[in-house]
Amino acid sequence: MNKFKYMLAAAIVGVSLTACDDDDDYGVLDGIGMVNRSVSIQDGALLRPSSTSQVSLTYNNLVGIDPSVPVTLNGQTVTPVVNPDNGMELIIPLNLAYGLDYTLEVPQGAVYRSDDKSVIAESKTITFSTKVGIDKSLVATSLSNANASVQAKEVYNLLLANYGEKQISGAMGEVAWGLGFTNLVAQEAGKTPAIVGFDYIHLASSPCNWIDYADITPVQTVWNNGGIPAMTWHWNVPKSEVKTVATVWEGDVAMPGDWSGNVMVVPAPEDESQKEEGQNYFDFSGVQVGQSLKITTSNVAAGAQGSIKGNDWAEITPGSEYFDITGDYTWVIDADMLAKLQAGGLIISGHDYNVTGIYIAEGDSSLGGYSCDNTTFSPSKIFEEGSWENGIYKADVEKLAGYLTILRDAGIPVLWRPFHEAAGDYKDGGESGAWFWWGREGVEVTKQLWIKLYNDLTNVYGLNNLIWVWTVQTTHNYVLASVDDVKSSYPGDQYVDILCADLYEDPFTNHTDKFDLVNATADRTKIVALGEIGNMLDIDGAKADNALWSYFMGWYEQDDNGPAFKSWNLNGEWQTALSNPLILNQGDLNF
Repeated sequence: MNKFKYMLAAAIVGVSLTACDDDDDYGVLDGIGMVNRSVSIQDGALLRPSSTSQVSLTYNNLVGIDPSVPVTLNGQTVTPVVNPDNGMELIIPLNLAYGLDYTLEVPQGAVYRSDDKSVIAESKTITFSTKVGIDKSLVATSLSNANASVQAKEVYNLLLANYGEKQISGAMGEVAWGLGFTNLVAQEAGKTPAIVGFDYIHLASSPCNWIDYADITPVQTVWNNGGIPAMTWHWNVPKSEVKTVATVWEGDVAMPGDWSGNVMVVPAPEDESQKEEGQNYFDFSGVQVGQSLKITTSNVAAGAQGSIKGNDWAEITPGSEYFDITGDYTWVIDADMLAKLQAGGLIISGHDYNVTGIYIAEGDSSLGGYSCDNTTFSPSKIFEEGSWENGIYKADVEKLAGYLTILRDAGIPVLWRPFHEAAGDYKDGGESGAWFWWGREGVEVTKQLWIKLYNDLTNVYGLNNLIWVWTVQTTHNYVLASVDDVKSSYPGDQYVDILCADLYEDPFTNHTDKFDLVNATADRTKIVALGEIGNMLDIDGAKADNALWSYFMGWYEQDDNGPAFKSWNLNGEWQTALSNPLILNQGDLNF
């Protein structure tokens, strides 16, 4: 049959062969060769036998099957058939069992063009696995830290004992180190979540009059009431590196609590003979808009405030008079501030700290947050001794460790979840897919950073009260990620105790596919939990699927009109979930 007659015959039976596929590279017109268009099971997929009875391969042409070239599943012959509805789809029935790896082989020549046996399809191999669901015989029975505290072991053992049988409830406490949201959930649901979440998001500001992580009262309350504290760290870093370009003044002057201290600097006169003894001078004529005033400090007490004034003792720019400080600070110079500096200089004052230096600098040390969009902070530079990033890392980790040490010394264990959602949406595996600075340079750098922090907090600071929780990203280009994605981004079993996912899904929907993906990250050897949820998931369905997440953490929202907290699901969702007999709440845990 010639090409025209064949295409005409195909059209008669209702099969269109005129559309080209961008992936075709066989170099002839569509409808001539035999090309596999799609497969219903992707290579490397995780499957549940209860919901998978067949695999289909769709071709660009009407399919013929050569029985002399056997199609095999794990070496055993299977019997494919052609879908009679379209003639272009090969259907292979599957009889799968749980807990196995499978390889499906469709050899070259097993499939041919139905009207011409000499036109054959290339071989196709598909690997997949049914190693899904919870197998507690595989799950690690001890924490990664051999020196873990007694309390950390007790919490882990409780999670392990209930894994797959019961789910532990959780809700964030309050963004500013309190229990406001958790208490609201308890009021609405009639039960208090067992796990309460906190965040070191304000590490740079603590201690001050509105946040002090050294006051562990809210965390102690949770622990004393039979709950489990969980900590996230939205790690705020400066917007950019600050480089000193000129020294305005150096010394050491106290700013007492009675407001009696100050350092005044005035513009230098052109005539040196006009300078007065004891007065501090600086030539502000070379200062530019966009540069910064950098103030270095020492002996900073809780509640300390900085202040930058003009020579008339009024604030030199909006917001510059009496702002909370916890150490060195910078202030970006705008046009109005520059005019005042050049006209009359400045006065540094405030209370409860010492001023040790005033400098003109380039860069902005004000907090850029944790988003890739708001800071130039490079995670890979943390490993370069002497770099700006290395200095920030050391200072922040030392400060953080001090606060975690207070919890350790109080006998309080922590579900510790730093560097969450590091991979973003994977995308290209690098900056384009990342949301937070710790993922901007790809998964390899994030893994190194996780391992460094693990080793520093565990081995340098002796924080044996931490249970390390790694957040697995479950999407790649907005669809379910692959097992290769999650495995390649994983730091390693020796640095992780629990795996979790952050899911913002419709209420009470089933996401067993994502559980299976997270579970595959460490080959089902780690407890799997929900690090954040935007709505409750299908608890009963997860249990039926042998995919019950160990615990969940309901995220909070703050009311725009005031300090009170609202929930995205105070419409009965919390009450429904916390009343489910599969859920353990505060008061149900037995350590």
